[in-house]
Amino acid sequence: MMKVRPRSGRSAGAYTYSLKYRFLLILVVSTLTPLAIIGSISYVSMYDILRNKAEAGVRSNLHQVRLSLDDTLAHLNHASQQLAFDGRVGKNLENYLSADLYEKKQLSDEIRNEISLIHFTNPTLGLMFYYFADDRQVLFENYGVSEDFDPGKLPVLFKYNQITYYGPHMSNNPIDGHIVLSISRKVDLPDRDDVYVYIETNFKMAETIIQGDQFGGDLIHLIADPDGKVVYSEAPDRFPRGMVVTGGTKNRSLAKDYLTYEESSNQEWMAIAAISKSKYRSEITRWELQFAFFAALTLVASCLIAWLVWRTVYRPLTLLGKDIRSVKHRGEAFPERRSRIREFAVIYREFADMRERIGELIADVEVKEKGKARLEVEKLMSQINPHFVHNTLDTIRWVARGNGQKEIDRLVSNLNKVLHYNLGKGGEARLAAEIEALRSYVELQSVRYNFQFDVRIEAHPALLELPIPRFILQPLVENALFHGLDEDGWIEVSVAEESGTHLRIRVTDNGEGMGPEEIERLLGGRSSGGKKAGLGIGLGYVYQMVKYQFGTDGSFQIHSEPGGGTTIELRLPLAREEG
Repeated sequence: MMKVRPRSGRSAGAYTYSLKYRFLLILVVSTLTPLAIIGSISYVSMYDILRNKAEAGVRSNLHQVRLSLDDTLAHLNHASQQLAFDGRVGKNLENYLSADLYEKKQLSDEIRNEISLIHFTNPTLGLMFYYFADDRQVLFENYGVSEDFDPGKLPVLFKYNQITYYGPHMSNNPIDGHIVLSISRKVDLPDRDDVYVYIETNFKMAETIIQGDQFGGDLIHLIADPDGKVVYSEAPDRFPRGMVVTGGTKNRSLAKDYLTYEESSNQEWMAIAAISKSKYRSEITRWELQFAFFAALTLVASCLIAWLVWRTVYRPLTLLGKDIRSVKHRGEAFPERRSRIREFAVIYREFADMRERIGELIADVEVKEKGKARLEVEKLMSQINPHFVHNTLDTIRWVARGNGQKEIDRLVSNLNKVLHYNLGKGGEARLAAEIEALRSYVELQSVRYNFQFDVRIEAHPALLELPIPRFILQPLVENALFHGLDEDGWIEVSVAEESGTHLRIRVTDNGEGMGPEEIERLLGGRSSGGKKAGLGIGLGYVYQMVKYQFGTDGSFQIHSEPGGGTTIELRLPLAREEG
């Protein structure tokens, strides 16, 4: 029987997606595409309809408030005219001020009767009286007046000639306690220039006008003077009195939370309505939630259809996956797979042949691994020589100690430490171990050159356990030693954390320093000749290590000039080990 061989080409591993998720993706995309198009069109249309509906409601309410306030201010103006000098009551007031005691009593009764009549014919009016500004005297009041009454403290809505209209404020009637509108009108008397008539609206009149909105109390009413400054606010914590809410600074600080609408009166004062964007968008939000719900149902239906399609090929693929995972268990009996789907029947036969070939390849690999293990043993043996050097130095150190040669004992001990650290495994080391190896190296160099030089090492204890590249401090200090450090010389090594992300290592000396050409030679690992021949190799190693291991995340800088000492600064990414 002729075997069917698979076509050569890309392997199954070249595909990075699952057939199951491909089915899901195709059906979901085919469902969401028309849904997104229809939803976008519906959203734009519904958004405009609902927005216009909400805006029309706010503006209608604002218009009613503005008209009511205009009417109320007109009533105040009309009543104040009757009490001014041009009216009958104003004439009686002039006579009252110049009359004797008996006439004053008679005129006082007439004035009070006239005031009562005006109040009776205008039930929307409340407190009214005459006010003498110079001596702060109140006359003919129809209700009690607060002792601290001062028109200068009231919020001015606008002024017209000798008339001042005040925005909503607390009544000056101490037993009222409600918000009112008021007017102050100058009374032109021949003998006095400080007489005013003051009138307020009836109690709760202003509150009734302002608070009647159809948004359940979420609409905030404001009243602003012609300059756009708030003189009354239902929400003083959000729109304080004196805040500018119109013009170039309109709603600048609250634009994220509120929408504002305004309507000006004939006298240029403004009624303003502010509504939170969340309340304004409430109907739009409900529609969006409904749309999202039906979209989710459609998406679930698409996933269900995809699952039904997937189920047709799920079992054959599951059995094939099980056979593939069982290939690693050699010696097991593998069942012969059959399928009514022709494509899977061919795959089962081909996989059986492949499994047999894999078994043969595994046997060959086992033979090769045994040879590789022998090579590893030989490689390990080649690394024993450094241990021989360390052991020999230990022997010399103990002989010197036994003969009382303390200096030799100390010298060999430091040399052994330096060799043990430098010949150890590559990779990272603890900052504490790097500093300890540096101290041993410095002590060796002091014995070699037969003079003491001051090496100061500063590192915060919290940084000592951080991992850093091995053999990074010694080349920097070695560079300082070989560039003109004399008996008065010093080297300062500082390690600090920078911005919580990097480790900054700085090595500074007071030696001869060097010019740009010498720095370039050292970083390139080239000799400068003379007594400094071959001394740039270690510094070049550090430069190349920082460049290739850390890239742009690390930096290596040398600051030096002839006769001015040298500073080498490294900036390495901070890597803390996870506990």
